[in-house]
Amino acid sequence: MYVLRKDVKMLKDVNHKVEISNRKASSVLEEDRNFVYVENGQAMTDSRSIADKFGKRHADILRSIKTLECSAEFTERNFALSEYMDKSGRKNPYYKVTRDGFVFLITGFTGREAARFKEDYIAAFNQMEIQLQGLLASAQSNPLVISEVAFTQMKERVKEVEQQLNRVTKEITLITCEQKMLHAAIRRRVILMANQPSQRPGVFRQLYRSIYAEFEVASYRDIRKGDLERALQYVECWRPLA
Repeated sequence: MYVLRKDVKMLKDVNHKVEISNRKASSVLEEDRNFVYVENGQAMTDSRSIADKFGKRHADILRSIKTLECSAEFTERNFALSEYMDKSGRKNPYYKVTRDGFVFLITGFTGREAARFKEDYIAAFNQMEIQLQGLLASAQSNPLVISEVAFTQMKERVKEVEQQLNRVTKEITLITCEQKMLHAAIRRRVILMANQPSQRPGVFRQLYRSIYAEFEVASYRDIRKGDLERALQYVECWRPLA
């Protein structure tokens, strides 16, 4: 049972542990400034950090946020307009972005660098999840450490992080070594299917078009990591049209 008269002290202990966890989680991707950080108990990033990480102009990121096809409620909840002061002392706009807002925004980012930084973001949330799980394990082993309300809130928080990680993971595209693996499989299949070397360019084009149509991508490099095995099987079984 939870001891209610000790809740005040317990919550202070919990807040201290949460602050330690937040500091550890927010340091995972620290370079010039943190890409993922904790503000008011919520995982956040911002438009300037996103621009830096993905090698884009900040003005382009601002424009992308303003033109997102999402509801006004979603925008208000996940993109907070703010200001920063540049070296000249001039105030400029930027957005503070929640985890959900970040995932919505980067869905359209493609290419090797985008995939790598999506993985970086997942790593940051994995670290945060580890810290939260550790806190939950401590609470389960010693019920007097945390109040029932705080314990329930933390369980819900971990569940949200897990769901978000699953959604982001599905958007990760092939990394370089996986692209090479798929390209090698494509080359082997073309050589096997083309009787004459002069036929290979046409067979290559036909196979690439089939892959693009099957996986709804503009390049084999944009195939998602989760579809790699299916893509390799597809190539292995593919036959050119007569």
